[in-house]
Amino acid sequence: MTENSGMTNFPDKSSGKKIIMFFPKVPYPLREHGISVRYYPILEHLSETHTLDLVIFRPKPDKKEAYEALRKYCRNVSYLQNPRYLKHGMVSKLTTYCKYAAPWYPPLSLASHGCSDMPRIIAEQSGRDRYDVLLWVGSAFLPHLQSAMPLKNVGRVIVDFIDSPSLVRKRWKNDASRFDSIERYELWKTIRWEGEVIRRMDETIYISDVDSRMVPDAFTPGKHRHVIPNGVDFRSYTKERVEGIASPSIGFLGHMGYAPNIEAAGWLFREVFLPLKERVPGLSLVLIGRDPDEPILKLREYPGVTVTGTVENIWPYVNSVDLFMFPLWTGAGLKNKILESMYARRPVITTPIGNEGINAVSGKDILVRHDSAGFREEALRLLNSPEDRRSMGDHARDFVRNGFSWPPILKAYEEIVTGDASPGRPSNRIHPAKQEGTAPRKSFS
Repeated sequence: MTENSGMTNFPDKSSGKKIIMFFPKVPYPLREHGISVRYYPILEHLSETHTLDLVIFRPKPDKKEAYEALRKYCRNVSYLQNPRYLKHGMVSKLTTYCKYAAPWYPPLSLASHGCSDMPRIIAEQSGRDRYDVLLWVGSAFLPHLQSAMPLKNVGRVIVDFIDSPSLVRKRWKNDASRFDSIERYELWKTIRWEGEVIRRMDETIYISDVDSRMVPDAFTPGKHRHVIPNGVDFRSYTKERVEGIASPSIGFLGHMGYAPNIEAAGWLFREVFLPLKERVPGLSLVLIGRDPDEPILKLREYPGVTVTGTVENIWPYVNSVDLFMFPLWTGAGLKNKILESMYARRPVITTPIGNEGINAVSGKDILVRHDSAGFREEALRLLNSPEDRRSMGDHARDFVRNGFSWPPILKAYEEIVTGDASPGRPSNRIHPAKQEGTAPRKSFS
């Protein structure tokens, strides 16, 4: 069930901490998924000073080239068999579901079959050395870390939820007719369990202030929750454009196999693109993102719609679109795709959910609208005004550059990991000026 990379000759960093990190996915390459967008820069940074050991739940299909790329940052990379890719009998599944249905167990959404050995394996992995910190990324398999605790060879245990499981569950379905007693019970269990994790761990981290506030403070007395956003990789930006995307154009950027993005792109096509195309016959819709699902691929059949699929470099496509629209109605966390579009000086129209964690000023850095009429009205105005597009794009670039640069974010993250950050002593915090029309940006810790 466990395989080791065999990197026994990797030197320890005597001046730093020994950190063991558990990942539900391989954090490479940079744009592979949300975890790699967040953690590949973090690994690069931490490896300069600290000794890192990685434990990864093996993906399917296996990606050995990714393990090779991570070796230059880590002393050791181990792979755990991911039980989600194994076959399980009906009795095993029923046993798991019945157990997780109980009110004192974690929520059913975190149930995983065939994991009875996982607490022992976690204890074995973290017992190979004396670690200053164990860092657990995401909520997948997190109940098994709880079962394995206390870990005698680990100094501090930190969980980076990234997105709040409770907020994801709350927004899982907006259809009120489906939000029945079972869903309410599952949401209650998720909030209760997330609060328990916050209480038991030495530190917890979230990607946005909205995520960090989902569990009431009364559930976690005396426990501080850190907020560390993602940064934008400014170094990768290029000014090139692609041929074939004619103006006027609207676009959407994101992983096109992810359910909230599929929902948003479909809504954008139906509610904005088709009605506007009657008034702007030459309008094109450009959907940029890897692994497009079948509903997205079908949109290519319509005149004026481009589905790029996976591209090596997103920037030439982003630069070629007049404005971006992100009608996000579900999901949680910080939307890197919006930050990237803003950094490319593209005007962005989104929903309140899309602006969560970004907290840009609507009307200056971004446009926040609540319905299809608002999206269509602002899109038509911006398409007819290159000057307005240019002005908003310049403000958007400045906003992202000032608030989402990786170096100060990485320093703040490292201070949490090393124990140098505390609620009582502000450490490397950034406070963008509060402006009318937006919530104040929370600090990095």
